[in-house]
Amino acid sequence: MHDGLKEDAAEILKSAIEAVEPSVAVKRALTRDKNTLQVGNRSYDLDKYQKIYVIAFGKASVPMAKALEEILYDLPYQGVAITKYGSKSQLESIEVYEAAHPVPDENSLKVGQMVKEILSKAGKNDLVIFLISGGGSSLLALPRKDVSFKDFVKLHEALLLCGATIKEINTVRKHLSTLKGGGLAKMAYPADSISLVLSDVVGDHLDIVASGPTVPDSSTFEDFNDIVERYHITLLPSISRLLEDGLNGLVEETLKTGDPVFDICYNKLIGTNCIALDAAAKKASEMGYNTLLLTSYITGESKEIAKVFSALGRNELLHGRPMSRPACILAGGEATVTLKNVGKGGRCQEMALSFAIEAEDLENLLFLAAGTDGIDGPTDAAGAFADGDSVEKASMLGMDAREMLDVHDSYDFFNSIGDLHKIGQTGTNVMDIYILLVE
Repeated sequence: MHDGLKEDAAEILKSAIEAVEPSVAVKRALTRDKNTLQVGNRSYDLDKYQKIYVIAFGKASVPMAKALEEILYDLPYQGVAITKYGSKSQLESIEVYEAAHPVPDENSLKVGQMVKEILSKAGKNDLVIFLISGGGSSLLALPRKDVSFKDFVKLHEALLLCGATIKEINTVRKHLSTLKGGGLAKMAYPADSISLVLSDVVGDHLDIVASGPTVPDSSTFEDFNDIVERYHITLLPSISRLLEDGLNGLVEETLKTGDPVFDICYNKLIGTNCIALDAAAKKASEMGYNTLLLTSYITGESKEIAKVFSALGRNELLHGRPMSRPACILAGGEATVTLKNVGKGGRCQEMALSFAIEAEDLENLLFLAAGTDGIDGPTDAAGAFADGDSVEKASMLGMDAREMLDVHDSYDFFNSIGDLHKIGQTGTNVMDIYILLVE
């Protein structure tokens, strides 16, 4: 592997991640002048509030909460931050809890109950500030009444394995949970509330990030049913009853546009994949690359998307298009993996492995696919580097790249040849970044 290209790709990714550092994003969006908070086009007079409550949840919750603590430093407030296991973080006043991702666990349920209890105390003379980031759907969980938590968890597992999109997964989650689909906004009412949102979904739709806890939801129980049928998911008893009752109008729908709770709940998007990609493009250009930013809307099967990047690389090498070399082609989004056999890896590592196979005969190029949160799937790597030599290097160690792709064992493939990209948990999460460099 060309070490120079590898170092360049890592540096470009680093610039992308730094641009969406959560504490910077919070301070950019929320400013304070004495006792006035300004966010977007709204001003909040802090003198009118008796209490301030802070609810932070998602992979970026701790740095977001830390920034808010610095803004509210001399005011009385209380709150919690819920993040992924392994953060080992502490805050000055806000209590930090850890829970599971991407499938909720008992801690997710406990903090869900805790948040419900905190919000039950919020009145019309109080202010609630929500800090929301990717991963919030599983980290903070509270099933609807009569839904078994065991069944709740099993359905999450099934959704993640079937190849459903994040929009489809979160449509189901919104109808399973009392906290999602506007549920938190309802719990905070009649208190004023502000939601600062770091987006980890393609298109930055606020009703999908963390399953839209503070915004109106346009999806219905009919959509829930369509998804179950589309992916042939077998529902366990308590969820089957919920869906049937929902279809028959016996269970309350998620909150819709026009509900009065949203009159006093202000939502502000503060960090996106586009911001990260813009920073990556700027860095690549400074490093001397002719740079093209394709899109932040990448979705679909990881191994298939890789074929597009290998085709772009081949075209660059053979024809010098779409731009002259040295070239950097950037994109972002979030792919999926439909599991047939369960090996070890993640969507970015799978994409890199597929690219390695497609680019087996090519030289002078490198591909890096990585998650901005630093964690790709259930692994300790953000993603992986791949080039035209990756397959041969693995073959010399007795590994068959195509067989390993077939069983989704991309982690062991790249770990063996030393091309995993490990950067640790970054504290942010705005989906994935894909970097193709061609000399």
